[in-house]
Amino acid sequence: MTNLGLLGAVSVGKTTILRLFVKYLKTKKISDVKGGKSCTVVKTDFSGEAVLDPETGVKETKTIHPNRVVFRENELKRNHTLFAPGGDRGRAVVRMGVITISRIAKQIIAVFDCSRPIKDQFQFFRDVRFFPKGIFVCFNKYDLVPEADREKTIENMKTEIVAFFAKRKITVKEFHIVCAESIDGMESFNDAAAEMILKIATNI
Repeated sequence: MTNLGLLGAVSVGKTTILRLFVKYLKTKKISDVKGGKSCTVVKTDFSGEAVLDPETGVKETKTIHPNRVVFRENELKRNHTLFAPGGDRGRAVVRMGVITISRIAKQIIAVFDCSRPIKDQFQFFRDVRFFPKGIFVCFNKYDLVPEADREKTIENMKTEIVAFFAKRKITVKEFHIVCAESIDGMESFNDAAAEMILKIATNI
């Protein structure tokens, strides 16, 4: 069994990636992606989601307690748990969730929003003390970067991320680019999100 943690600052899309993975599991589409396997959802828990400011009419959610998905590899009968704690460092209960997940997770996926300044997102990771020696990095919201700037943006972010984690003697094993929303023309990146989680969780 693998415990896998998706960590990142507020609103980088951790829960969206997790929900997309559940969709692939429930529709059996997970068998069709690269490296796909027959898998079953055992349990999902998104009760940590809190809707904020309902009076404004703006749908804004914040993860208070870590969201969780348990799934089973049917052939090998192995269960894996995916956790996505919130990114609000100002809330003690959220901070405790991040600490707990960072300690129990065998694999960590650091999630970054391509459309936001990278240095602002580093602040979240400065407060996380426990990391495995090697981590995975996921660039989300790829669709929000102007098409002409995408390649340069990703390469610049890769350089800064490698340097940031190297200071803590943490290596980046792999980079993944995903778009966890159902947007026309971005279907391959939806597949990439599911492929990423399946590969990291099951290749133990």
